[in-house]
This record gives sequence, C-alpha cells and structure tokens, in this order.
Amino acid sequence: MRLDLVLALGCVSEPRFTKSPAEHVPHQFPVESQFQVPLQFPLQFPPQLPPKQTYRPVVVWHGLGDNYNSSGMIKSGEIIENKYPGIFVHRISLDSDPSKDQQMSIVGDAWDELASVCEQIGAIPELEHGFDMLGFSQGGLFSRALVQTCPNATVRNLITFGSPHMGVSELPKCANERDWLCKRRNELLKRQVWHDSVQRTVIPAQYFRDTYDYEKYVCRSRFLAPINNEGSSKHPEYKKRLGELEKFVMVEFGQDTTVNPKESAVFGEIDPVSGNVIPMEQTNLYKEDNLGLERMHHEGILSFLRVDGEHMDIPEEFFTGLVEQYLGK
Repeated sequence: MRLDLVLALGCVSEPRFTKSPAEHVPHQFPVESQFQVPLQFPLQFPPQLPPKQTYRPVVVWHGLGDNYNSSGMIKSGEIIENKYPGIFVHRISLDSDPSKDQQMSIVGDAWDELASVCEQIGAIPELEHGFDMLGFSQGGLFSRALVQTCPNATVRNLITFGSPHMGVSELPKCANERDWLCKRRNELLKRQVWHDSVQRTVIPAQYFRDTYDYEKYVCRSRFLAPINNEGSSKHPEYKKRLGELEKFVMVEFGQDTTVNPKESAVFGEIDPVSGNVIPMEQTNLYKEDNLGLERMHHEGILSFLRVDGEHMDIPEEFFTGLVEQYLGK
C-alpha cells in the first residue's frame, strides 16, 4: 500500500537537460597581438604563473525517485564544472549505493534524512566556509529545509527547480480517464495520507498539503507544516536562517503535471474559497510573515522564473545561464 502511495504521489524527478539551438561565434583576437609576446627584463625563472582561480563550492540535491549518480545529476555537475574548472561540486547522497539512495528518496523520515545530510555537510572541509546550493524537485524543498535547520550549512545562493515549497495538494491524474481502479486507489490513498505511519515513512506524504482541509494538515503534517512555520508552534531560527540567503531563485515548469499545483514551486497555493491558484503575495504564509518572505521579496532576494515544459525538462542553455549568474562567484 505504501508503494502505491508513492506511485500516486510522485514519479522519478531526474533532471533532463535539453539542447536548444544557439549561434556559435568564434573567439577573435586582435591581429596585432595574435602571436606577439613582448620581451620583458629581467626574466624570471621559473616564470610566475597567475594565481589559481577559486570558486565557491556547489552542493546539489536530487529529487524523488532519483539518485546522486544518475545521468541527470552527473550532467548538472559537468555543466557547472565546465563553466568553473576546478570547482568543488558535492552531490548529496543518503547512501553510497545509488539504488539505496534512490529508495531513501521515497521511503524514510524526512527529519532523519535532513539530520544525516547536515552531518554529512559538516564533515566536508571544502564546504566549511560556505557554498551555493541547488535542488531538483523534492531536493529543492529539502535544500531549503537544510538552510533553515542545519548550523553546518552556510548557503549563499539557493536555486530550486519545480520544488513543492507549498506542498502537493492533489495526486497525479490517472493516465486513462476510464481507469476507475486507478481513481479508486487514489481516493483511498489520499484518505490515508495523514496516518502517522505514512507520515513517518513515505517521503512524498510528508509534504502533502490540502488547503481544503488546512487544520488537519497543520495538525498532522510532520514535516512541511513545521518547515513552513505554519500552525501554533513557530521556529524563529527557520525564518532567520532563510533570510540570510543572498539570493533564492525558484523555477516553475509551465506544463508541470507532477507537482500539483505547479505554482507551489514559487510558493503559490490553491485558494479553498475560489478554487483558483493564488500567488505567494496573497497567501497567509506570506502575509503572516512566517518565513520572512515579504522582506526577502521587497529586498530583491527572491527571484521567480518560469520554463515552458514538463517537470524537470530543463533547457541546457537556461541552466547554464543560471550557473553563470548565481553559482561559483
């Protein structure tokens, strides 16, 4: 039953980088300087080399059903490394075995996994003086949670791709509208999402958020409600640590059918009165200042971007542009 819940709530969220045509302009040198080397005295032996460029490290967290060693994760690291040769890139893993790492992205306790990653970050000397971070899908939500909760994580810029910051409020639609068995299963699984055993073991259930039954969500959610500072128990340090980011970039996928509503990626939610999706600025999370989003928004710390395409369909040129603008500096 729990496996069915996973299959209903989510799918493999591996980034898929797509090529887009781009004009190639060859590098041109001034004619005068192509092959001329001015002679300088006195000569130095050995010759002095320019200092090696150092870049701020980058930490990457994969999504639901993915693993740290997948082709998409490796590709993301290669793009970063090609832009900044020698940069330190760390891919979060919950187990050195990729298949077990994948399993732990689906089944487990989100709080236990956060604690494990926090300890992992603290044991890496290259990350001691801070780093930039990006997260794909579920990994983006967990990256934000790491920023808010982990004293070992000094994050400057955070980029998230299609991440359910306001949770998921519906199960994915059945592929066949006439598949009544699928529809019945989804109805059954949705009723079970607040069971304590499910909240403690099924990762996607731990960021389920139903605005039509908000009080039950606040009461039963073991992970998302506390991380978003919703409900009566507030954690001022979550707000403080998130507010220390220099830049928080959120990417929404225009045709996303995995994260529902897709606007959750930019802190949007479904209004239970009208049934329409409302933007971040109209949510209680924003207006009640639970996470300091209003100040961050006004100070230009938050950036909202939109890519046409399905969940995790990322144009390589777009991704490279984000790398150049927000990472490594």
